[in-house]
Amino acid sequence: MDSPDRQINVQFTEWSRDCVFEPQVPGLSASSIHVWQFPLTLSDHPLDKYSVLLSEDECARAARYRFEKDARAFRVARASVRCILAGYINARAQDLHFDYAHYGKPALANPAKDIRFSVSHSADLGMLAVALAREVGVDIENIQRNVDTDQLAERFFSERERIALRHLSGHERVRAFFRCWTSKEAFLKGQGLGLSRDLNSFDVEVNSNRPARLMATRPDAEEAKIWSLYDISSEQNYAAAVAWESSISEIKILQCR
Repeated sequence: MDSPDRQINVQFTEWSRDCVFEPQVPGLSASSIHVWQFPLTLSDHPLDKYSVLLSEDECARAARYRFEKDARAFRVARASVRCILAGYINARAQDLHFDYAHYGKPALANPAKDIRFSVSHSADLGMLAVALAREVGVDIENIQRNVDTDQLAERFFSERERIALRHLSGHERVRAFFRCWTSKEAFLKGQGLGLSRDLNSFDVEVNSNRPARLMATRPDAEEAKIWSLYDISSEQNYAAAVAWESSISEIKILQCR
């Protein structure tokens, strides 16, 4: 586990919004994690430029969306993920094939390198976390002020987290709720469990004035020693977090704007 007191080198890089088509993929070491942030709204490129990169199954999934906006966002997200991952293994984006674990976590099929990744998208932004030979999870959420955060916290969060939220008020409580939610989701996605695991079975740090961390896990207390969290500074109306297994020394956050 990476202790909150341990210094992890965090680097931010900004590129143009269309960098996903020919991403300048930096070298990925076993002690680093890369987190890509990319827009889901269309730029000057037509939708066909994204769609041509998708598999038949992905196109079929896009067609099942009820609203066209959601279908477009799905196509842009999948094409962006394909382009970025292809840069890590020196392949063509349209040639990538994926396997899916029991609870839906995707993985590259027969990769030349042990590249592992996690994907999340919300509203107009997508995120992709990439790691080498270690599990990783990422989650991003659009902060919505009209959500009944108190009711959701009572239903899904642990007692320790609920108590911490009650000590906050107004705007601070809403942001803390989404910070807590993304931290918990990132951890579950890193494990490949999704919401099959009870969100009440572990505690994360709620207070945004302290480093994000996994504070306790049940019934296996050793999990909290193996997994770490980082609260990603995303856009103003978003919360995001990345979780990883074992220790690292560096996080690269690559933002395509």
